[in-house]
Amino acid sequence: MNYEELLKQISKSGPGYRWTITILLSVLSMKSAFDMFVTNLATASVPFHCAQAIVDNQTLSWTDVLANNSFALNFSIEQFTCRAPRFWRGADGLLNLEDDFQNDSSSAAATGTEKCEAWQFNPDHPDRWTMLIEYEMVCDRQYLNDRMQTVLQFGVFLSTLVGPLGDLLGRKTVLVAFCYLNLACNLAVVFVKDLTAQMVLRFFMGCGDPALLMGLILITELVGENYRSLHGNMFWMTWVVAYSSSAAISYYMLNWRHQMMAVVVITGLSFATYIPVLPESPRWLLTRGKTRRAEKILRQVCKFSGCPNALDKFELTDNEFVNSGEDSASSRRILKCLPKENIFNADYLITLAVVTVNFFTAAFVYHAMCFQRDFITLDPYLNVLISGLLEVPAYLIAWQMINRIGRKPTTVITMCFCGLGLILMPFIPRDPSVVFQAHSCVAIAVKFSITVAYSELNVYGSEVLPTTVRSCSLFFAFSVMGLGQFMAPELGGILSQVYPHLPSLLYGSVTVLAGLAALLLPESRGRAMPNTVAQMRPVGCRCGGRGGALSTGSALNDDVISIDMEQRAEQPKEEEDDEDDSSQEYPGGSSDEEEIKLQKKSSKPKSQSKQSDQMKVELA
Repeated sequence: MNYEELLKQISKSGPGYRWTITILLSVLSMKSAFDMFVTNLATASVPFHCAQAIVDNQTLSWTDVLANNSFALNFSIEQFTCRAPRFWRGADGLLNLEDDFQNDSSSAAATGTEKCEAWQFNPDHPDRWTMLIEYEMVCDRQYLNDRMQTVLQFGVFLSTLVGPLGDLLGRKTVLVAFCYLNLACNLAVVFVKDLTAQMVLRFFMGCGDPALLMGLILITELVGENYRSLHGNMFWMTWVVAYSSSAAISYYMLNWRHQMMAVVVITGLSFATYIPVLPESPRWLLTRGKTRRAEKILRQVCKFSGCPNALDKFELTDNEFVNSGEDSASSRRILKCLPKENIFNADYLITLAVVTVNFFTAAFVYHAMCFQRDFITLDPYLNVLISGLLEVPAYLIAWQMINRIGRKPTTVITMCFCGLGLILMPFIPRDPSVVFQAHSCVAIAVKFSITVAYSELNVYGSEVLPTTVRSCSLFFAFSVMGLGQFMAPELGGILSQVYPHLPSLLYGSVTVLAGLAALLLPESRGRAMPNTVAQMRPVGCRCGGRGGALSTGSALNDDVISIDMEQRAEQPKEEEDDEDDSSQEYPGGSSDEEEIKLQKKSSKPKSQSKQSDQMKVELA
């Protein structure tokens, strides 16, 4: 019994074991969603106007101006946002709005006006206190709305520097350390007042992202192949729960600091169980030669799953991990994650490149849609709620698609559909007064397809990369994916200044190209994950029919094996008599391939006839 068969038996015998692991680790996905969307709503736009006015060269509050003066002209206070209006007093004693300001109330170059330094905010509830209101993220400070999210994603991006630690120190060790780092910074955010300190804490919260990847890897290495796609999708299903519930938390809890504390309480209870409950990955322990510890964990898992004797059929000292020959005592160095034989292995490099490109594209497009607060409706809370609920059927369909049609076709179809939809969207008219229209339907379909791709790529990428470098390779892919998340909050606004529809057209084109590149990856459905680079399946697009594989190292090995088999098949023919060779000739001049088949068919009865002749002699 190999390790995959052992995992399959454990997963089948004990659903409680795999569901306990999945539910606990899925809280990591919830925490990541809370960090993004609660912050996104805490910095959402709120109606505001300048709380100051200049009368007789004196800066006064609007309360004092309206109480002690009369105006000659009608105007709306809400029209004054970033500049304080200046009034002049006429001969009749009435205040008149200066003409230059009246013509352009938003212009910073208007003569006789001053920069506003105080604002009056008008949220949907009078007691609502958001991060935008507290730190006055408006006018010249409006960039802070997206910058707070960008700093968080920048920490996610830089977390790749500690990526190899998962292969060197173990999955559980890295997971526990970084999830507690994230939780501690989240707790500090509740009490810190300084804006700079807030951004620093957000950065370190993003640096705790390795825990999320370690959770996904643990599920992949602790759950059997038959259930891996289900549990991998359920790991991200909790993202949907946190995504949608972020709207409820932000809407009903009026103070943003109370919202952050609620996130700490919800996730901290599960994090507290990680040290005593979660096991280290036995697969990783076996590849590192830690057989005793792996045996202890596997026996506990088998006992908990109701199959205590399953481990007796698995050879702990002589298995595919011990004999892989790629790990040794000196393999704890970071550079050993990518040794020379991996760097120059074409199958590994192409697989890693395609997985990375798809991770980056899916993450960038997905988060660009998520961070857009008016994606479906102008109400940011309702928009987050609908967008989150939309992902429930997307994850369910992703699970069905990767099990029924495979990982590879699912990736190609969803990525290309999303890209074509993004290219089409700029040409569909949009009426701001209509809530749901054709443009909204296309936008929902695009969001749906990229969610399917974003969900299943995590499972697909984990399965096509070998165990010995899986953590290191996925950390590289996830770091580039973090670059996409890091660019998503602000890049769209920059590109739209060049051309309003440039973001949609550019994102769509890149998504289509990434989907087509996935044709090079091998299918992983129903196949054991490779343990070493040498066990990887050859890459190549077989859509062109015969001979679609690339000329990589693995493909060359397959060719050598096939040539050796042909030579062995020809050996019996060389030993046959000339009569036998002449009897195999046939008219028609068919191809060499058909001739070999006929030779094989004719050689079988001849050998049987020789055996029958020998039996007759013995009987006689």
